[in-house]
Amino acid sequence: MSNPQHPEQVPPHLPVAPPVNPAEQAPPQAPGDRTGFGKTLLAALVWVPVNFFVAVAVLGGLPASARVAGEFVGRMIVPAVLAALATWLISRRSGRPWEFWKLALLALPFFLVIRILLGAR
Repeated sequence: MSNPQHPEQVPPHLPVAPPVNPAEQAPPQAPGDRTGFGKTLLAALVWVPVNFFVAVAVLGGLPASARVAGEFVGRMIVPAVLAALATWLISRRSGRPWEFWKLALLALPFFLVIRILLGAR
């Protein structure tokens, strides 16, 4: 018994799968097609200088010394890394790369909440 879709002989008791259109198949995912942690870390680190300049504008002047400014910026590094981790865990599940601006917008609420929970000064 010859099938026009399958030229080889198929026993009558075995089901024949319909042919798959290559245009309908999703392309195989390459190893580099997912969003990496480095990209999400950079997206979260965007909010560190924004937070610094907003704080300077609200407080009405630059910090008293370089040590105080360094301590202030240093306190924002841990929230940024934790926000990047949360953003990365969400974005890697999609299976396709995210644009940078989407990562930055997703990292913002995580950054702000973690910053508040860790005691923003």
